[in-house]
Amino acid sequence: MVDIKEVAHKVYRLETSVPGMNTVFAIYLIPESDGVLIEPGPAAAIPIIQEGMKQLGMEDLAYIIPTHIHMDHAGGIGTLAGLFPGAKVLVHPRGVKHAVDPSRLINSTKMVFGDDFELRFGPIAPVQESQILAPEDGERISINGRELQIIYAPGHAPHHMVILDHSLKGLFCGEALGFPSQGAEIFLLPAVAPPSFDQELYLDTIERLRQLETQMLFYSHGGVELEPERLISMVAENTRTFGDIVLAGLKEGQAPEAISRRIGDHFISRYGLKVNETDVEVIVSGYAIYFNSKGLV
Repeated sequence: MVDIKEVAHKVYRLETSVPGMNTVFAIYLIPESDGVLIEPGPAAAIPIIQEGMKQLGMEDLAYIIPTHIHMDHAGGIGTLAGLFPGAKVLVHPRGVKHAVDPSRLINSTKMVFGDDFELRFGPIAPVQESQILAPEDGERISINGRELQIIYAPGHAPHHMVILDHSLKGLFCGEALGFPSQGAEIFLLPAVAPPSFDQELYLDTIERLRQLETQMLFYSHGGVELEPERLISMVAENTRTFGDIVLAGLKEGQAPEAISRRIGDHFISRYGLKVNETDVEVIVSGYAIYFNSKGLV
């Protein structure tokens, strides 16, 4: 038995850990018609998904939807597609090539987690092109009258998209609206993923998603949150502030470690929370690559 909870009407949440990451990973199942799986995660999560589906009486999947093609969100899509050959895998057009040929994703995963990453995360297998569906921005799919709208959400990655459930006014936001850092209450870090992070696009996405006036946010590295406006404002503020701190530090010639300490000090003074050092190191690295690409340092 796995711990599976109904977190909204016919939306069920499974939780798994991602080795090497200071966070949980949430998988969402919608048992409508043949079923929808949002955020399948790495291949190592497939047994949990299968057990969750069994508990819900789900025998098949109509759609497998990762928000973007990073290993922790989509590493298992190839293997899952093989297990459910009738399912369509929804992928942003800019992510299709990585789903069909995941060699670049495999290489980047090896760089971060080592050549033996499969021992912890499972294999990264290709998806058959016949199973891939690349939705247009704003396209809707209907499951038993339940409308899910795909919205492009670049910034964290160019192939990032979010899923709006119109029946709930709920948004499966991936990492487009921050990376939760859990304390006594939720705090949001900008989800900076080197080398593809783009602060300008990220902030633009945040503001566009704010206009949706959602009532709940389904986080992939966190839970379900019911204060979208407060959290969207928080991640926008932190994205700008962290960027300002990193840019100032780079212009002053500071080492990454010193810039990381400045961010940590700011977070403590602003929120009374000590942020994970590894998370800050990734943030600094991502911003540094971005600012260098823009010729700002």
